[in-house]
Amino acid sequence: MWKLVMMEQMMYLSSTVCPQKLHSQSRKIFLLQLSQDQYLVYWAQFIWWQLQDNKTFLAMINHVLSVDGFYFSTTYDLTHTLQRLSNTSPEFQEMSLLERADQRFVWNGHLLRELSAQPEVHRFALPVLYGFITMHSCSINGKYFDWILISRRSCFRAGVRYYVRGIDSEGHAANFVETEQIVHYSGSRASFVQTRGSIPLYWSQRPNLKYKPLPLINKVANHMDGFQRHFDSQIIIYGKQVIINLVNQKGSEKPLEQAFATMVSSLANGMIRYIAFDFHKECKNMRWDRLSILLDQVAEMQDELSYFLVDSDGKVVTNQEGVFRSNCMDCLDRTNVIQSLLARRSLQAQLQRLGVLHVGQKLEEQDEFEKIYKNAWADNANACAKQYAGTGALKTDFTRTGKRTQLGLIMDGWNSLIRYYKNNFSDGFRQDSIDLFLGNYSVDELESHSPLSVPRDLKFLALPIIMVVAFSMCIICLLMAGDTWTETLAYVLFWGVASIGTFFIILYNGKDFVDAPRLVQKEKID
Repeated sequence: MWKLVMMEQMMYLSSTVCPQKLHSQSRKIFLLQLSQDQYLVYWAQFIWWQLQDNKTFLAMINHVLSVDGFYFSTTYDLTHTLQRLSNTSPEFQEMSLLERADQRFVWNGHLLRELSAQPEVHRFALPVLYGFITMHSCSINGKYFDWILISRRSCFRAGVRYYVRGIDSEGHAANFVETEQIVHYSGSRASFVQTRGSIPLYWSQRPNLKYKPLPLINKVANHMDGFQRHFDSQIIIYGKQVIINLVNQKGSEKPLEQAFATMVSSLANGMIRYIAFDFHKECKNMRWDRLSILLDQVAEMQDELSYFLVDSDGKVVTNQEGVFRSNCMDCLDRTNVIQSLLARRSLQAQLQRLGVLHVGQKLEEQDEFEKIYKNAWADNANACAKQYAGTGALKTDFTRTGKRTQLGLIMDGWNSLIRYYKNNFSDGFRQDSIDLFLGNYSVDELESHSPLSVPRDLKFLALPIIMVVAFSMCIICLLMAGDTWTETLAYVLFWGVASIGTFFIILYNGKDFVDAPRLVQKEKID
């Protein structure tokens, strides 16, 4: 009888321990033929494998929680903008923070799923935001006001840089972030909202050991379906859409820019405007002053979109009629620079209207506030970049100081190297951690095969060792010359060719050597 009780548990163990996986019926027969001692051995092995998996799962949860950027409030709804909160019904205001939260930005929704059905405990179940928040009390012309910056990262199609690109079938874009700038002054409140998100097409850019993998657009998917779903939801939530596409208009990024422009033209929606600005081309040779070209181009559109303003009596003075939706490839570095400039222009108008700035005064002339403003936006860039790409943002020297510096270029190079390593050799684990935390993957104790136990081919170990040994022998031959120069040259050429050849074999099979996700794969890659 004890054999039958343990049989289903041992099915998992036999599939893990045995090199050849047995079919269900065959496995049952196999297990019934074991002695009691053999069953005890298998049982011990089963517990050991489960413990190893549990340690890995726990490490994944700890990894997600170790990254800065989780926020909650017991009194204020962090998931909604000021404008959305002002356009709500009394019934909405009476709801708990959990009930009324914007589900796009509730990162602990999976953890609270059982409490959601129990209204009596809702006061203990608070939605957690992931992104960036900073608050500063500032003074200009002796007038004090609060300046707040909030970036809300979407938990839909969440993940890391190279494993989550484009959109999914529901129209959710990768690395979607809603950024709101808020001003509180003398009872009045103003806000300006912008969004960023991956190019809303079905495309991928999987790591393969190359510094910049080639982006691939899915040739069989119905792009218009997902594209329309994405912008339909954006228009419902935010209103008019002004797309600012900052990708290169040549090289590997060019097909994405062309496809994006074609989709906007094909959709022919009057609520959507499209602007392509080749950031790197326009700002090459450190000519970052040329960003004013883009600002001048969109100035009239920004005035038309306006901003949200409510006076001290609670009366809505103006509504924001739409948003700028900015993107580059990662929606990080270039995007953050442009968003900070657009937000400054809006803030200039808000502070003048509130009477903080005098007529003719420029925000850039307020040195103390400018320092706070630039550092906050640079910190925002670093937070978003660490959460998506694994390192701090690039180009933050311009955001902090208003100019590009040689030291900034050096720091960008260092961060790029760190990104390369993490994107190729640790992002699979990071992606699995996010999927586990969000509930995209649920651990099943009765699962017949652990997704973490993926067998690795011998080449993963052999080829790197051969390359290192061959390169080492090449150096040794150079340092310890033979009896004749021809003999030394022959040895150096042999080991040099061996090391270079092995290197190119590894590079050719790059996708097999990177750290790939194991828990959820198909949904993220497509």
